[in-house]
Order: sequence, then structure tokens, then C-alpha cells
Amino acid sequence: MKKFLLFVLAASFISFASHAQNAQTEVMTKMMNLKNALIAKDSVALSNLLADDVTYGHSTGVIQTKAQLIRSALNGEQDYRSIEPSNMNVRIYNPNTGVVNVTLKINVYNLGKPLDVTLFTTLVWVKINGDWKLVARQAVKPPSESSN
Repeated sequence: MKKFLLFVLAASFISFASHAQNAQTEVMTKMMNLKNALIAKDSVALSNLLADDVTYGHSTGVIQTKAQLIRSALNGEQDYRSIEPSNMNVRIYNPNTGVVNVTLKINVYNLGKPLDVTLFTTLVWVKINGDWKLVARQAVKPPSESSN
């Protein structure tokens, strides 16, 4: 009986580990899709990636809703030229929640002014109706850039 229970526990752990690895890959793909949608000003892709109640926080303290983010990307208020991720860490906490910490080097025209900035960013992804959606994003400047 003990061997059977150990087998069941081991099989469950292996199944969870495999699922977590698949979920990490799925969330990393969504991260790339978000980057591409912002640069391409793709409102359909952005709408599909963002949860209806997303809070999208910027290093300036501005928090945008889904509609505000899509509108600012489309009208050029935030004109993303490049987004280069590094040091990405994706953690899966259950089958439906992923947290990403990533450093982003961003080249953007913000209100018509060019801006090159490095940001420490946390993004929270939740699987809703079988699809990963961004529910929260917050960015801060590294300490050396916070005086900019």
C-alpha cells in the first residue's frame, strides 16, 4: 500500500511538473505576442491578450485600463519602437496563474518624445476560459534610472 501511495504521489508530481513547464512555455509565448502587438499597434491582438479588467501600470505611476492602453498604442501616444526582454523569470503557481518578472529595454515615443528606458516589470497572467490573459502589469525604473 505504501509503495502504491508513493507511486501515485510521484506520478502526480511528474504530471504537475510537466504541466508547469507547458504553462511556462505558453506564458512566454504570450509575452512575445504582447511585445509584438504593442510594436505593431495591433488592436485585435492586444484585445485578445488583455483581460477586460487589466491594470497596466507604468513606471510614471499611470495605470491604464484595457481600453486606454489599446487607444494610446493605436493613436501613437505610446509608440513602441522596440522592446527587448532580458532576465525573464516565469513562475507558475497553479494551473491558471503565472507571474513574470522581466527586465525590459524599451524604445518608445511617449507623447511624441523619444524615450529609451530600462524597466523592471512584473506581469500577472491568468488562464481565463482556457486562454492566458494579462490581468496586471507594473513597471518600475531601476534605482540608477529613477532620477530620470
